[in-house]
Amino acid sequence: MTKNAIKLSIALILLTGMLGSSLRTNAYPPYLKAAAKFGAKDCLFCHKNPEGGEGWNERGTWLIAEKERRKADTVDVEWLAEYKVGEKKEADKDEKKEDAKENKEEPKKEEPKKKEKP
Repeated sequence: MTKNAIKLSIALILLTGMLGSSLRTNAYPPYLKAAAKFGAKDCLFCHKNPEGGEGWNERGTWLIAEKERRKADTVDVEWLAEYKVGEKKEADKDEKKEDAKENKEEPKKEEPKKKEKP
């Protein structure tokens, strides 16, 4: 091999390594950057896994429910301004009511919990 061929091979290997590492990220940067103002430090802010991806915690599930409720194409991180801890449960109730309306059924009412005697 000539010196130029060796230099070209080394340059291609380095370039491939740099491109490969830039494609592999720990979070979807635009979402993480936008969520930082709401307290996000990493993917665990909305996901169950530190790498992100499928598997969402309560906040992530809420965002997905909001996407459906708003009939949006993508999640908008700015919706987090409206998020309140425990809101997932309320969103689930609303979703059940929506499903019942679509199926023309009465929504199932939650039975009151019986008080236990001491």
